[in-house]
Amino acid sequence: MAHDDDLPAEDVARIEDAVKAAIAQTLGWSYVDAYTTSRNRLRPGRRRTSFGDLELPFAIDVFKRHIRAQCVQKLPKAALYVTTVSDYGLTRHFAYATSKAVADALRQVLLLDTSLAGLLSNLVCDAKGVLTFTTQRHFAWHSTHGRLVCSACGYFFNGQRGLRIHQVTQHGIAYDRAQSEALSSDTQLVVYVPTNDGVAHGRRAKASPVATDPGLEAAKLGDLDLLQSLVATGWDPQKVVDRHGSNTLAWAAGGNHLDVCKYLVETCHLSASALQGKPGMKRNALHWAARNGHVAITAWLLETQQVSVDAPTEDGTTAFHFAVWNSQVHMCRWLVTNGKCNVHALNAYGCNASQWSALTGSVEMLSLLQDVGVDLGVINYNGHSALHKAALRGHQDACVWLLSHGGLGRRHMRPDSDGFTPMTFASTNGFPTLGTYLADWFEMAL
Repeated sequence: MAHDDDLPAEDVARIEDAVKAAIAQTLGWSYVDAYTTSRNRLRPGRRRTSFGDLELPFAIDVFKRHIRAQCVQKLPKAALYVTTVSDYGLTRHFAYATSKAVADALRQVLLLDTSLAGLLSNLVCDAKGVLTFTTQRHFAWHSTHGRLVCSACGYFFNGQRGLRIHQVTQHGIAYDRAQSEALSSDTQLVVYVPTNDGVAHGRRAKASPVATDPGLEAAKLGDLDLLQSLVATGWDPQKVVDRHGSNTLAWAAGGNHLDVCKYLVETCHLSASALQGKPGMKRNALHWAARNGHVAITAWLLETQQVSVDAPTEDGTTAFHFAVWNSQVHMCRWLVTNGKCNVHALNAYGCNASQWSALTGSVEMLSLLQDVGVDLGVINYNGHSALHKAALRGHQDACVWLLSHGGLGRRHMRPDSDGFTPMTFASTNGFPTLGTYLADWFEMAL
C-alpha cells in the first residue's frame, strides 16, 4: 500500500494487519485472500486536510462482487451470507444487506482491536461503506491547526463555533450537547480502544448496540446459564466492560433481564448504583432500565437495592429525563406515581424534562409533563426553550401544541446565545414550512 508519508510505515502495517484480522472475523479467511489482491485496500485519505488520514473502501468491493455473482447466476437480489469459524472453533453466521453493513461490522471489530491502542483516534463509516481512519498523529496535526473534530461524522472544523454550528445544522444534534462537545474537543479524542486488561482506553465514542465479549453478550441476551458458566471458569464481571465502559449490569438492565441483574449484584457483587461509561456521559443501571421502559428492573433497583430515583449522570440527567427522551410514557407515570421522582430536575445545562420531550416531538409526553406540573416554559443556560428543541428536529405538531396548549409564547422564541431562534433552527434544518409557521405566529403575537 502506498501510505501517507507523515505516518510511519510500521504504523500503517499495524493498521493493515488489524484490517485483515477484522475481515477474517466478519467475512472469513477467503475474503482476506480477496483483500490482498483488491484495488480497494487501505490507502491514504483523499480529504485528509479536513478528515482522516487513511481510508478503506473494501466493503464496497465485497458487495459489488456479491451483486455481480448474483447477476451472473441470475439469482434474485439477496443479502450476502457468510459463515466464519474462530480460532476456538466457534461457528458464526452473518448476513449483510449492504456494503455499509459490511463496513459497520469491520468497524466494530477494529474499534476493539487492542493492537491499535495508542495509534487510532477515530474510525467512521460513511453511507456507502467507506471506512475513514484518523490516527492520533493526524488528530494532533489537526489540533495544531486549531481544528476540532465532529464526533458524529469525523470531520474537522475551525474552532468551537464552527464545530457547534456544524453539529446543530448538519446533524440535528441538540444545541446543549453540541456546545458541550465543542468545549471539550480541544483535549479529547474520539473513540474507545480497549487495553489488554479489558478496560476501555481513549475517549468519546458513538454509542453502539454491539457487545462482542461473551459475558457481555450473555448479559445482553439474558442468558443466565451461560453467564454463570463463564464466571465459574474465571470470567470476571468486575473487570470486563465494553468499549464505552459499560459493564454486564448495564447490558442486562437495558435488556430487561431481571434474573441476570440480580445475579450480577447479589452474587457477583457489582454495584447497582455505580455510574459507568464514557467520561462525561456515565450512566448507571437505573438510567438504562428507565430509558428502555423496564419497570420491573427499575422497581427492583429502587425498592430492593435502594438506588436513588433521582441519581444523576455526570451532567445531571436523571432516569426520568431518559424515560421522557425515549417516549416511555408508562415508565414516566410509574416514576412519578411509584418512584416519587423529582419531575422538576434540571441537568447541568439547565434543561428540564420538557426540553427532552420536545426533542422527540411527542405531544402525548408533553401533555403528561404538563399534567404532573413540569414547567414547560423553562429556558436553559444557552437560551433554548422547548420550542427551540422541537423546531430543531422539525416537530411541527409539538411546536403547535406548545404555543396553543403549553403556554409558550414570544419570550420562548428569542435568539439563543448564538443567535438561533426556533424559526431559524427549523428553516436551516430543512423544515421551511415549520419555519414559516413559527415566523407568522411570532409576528401575529405582537
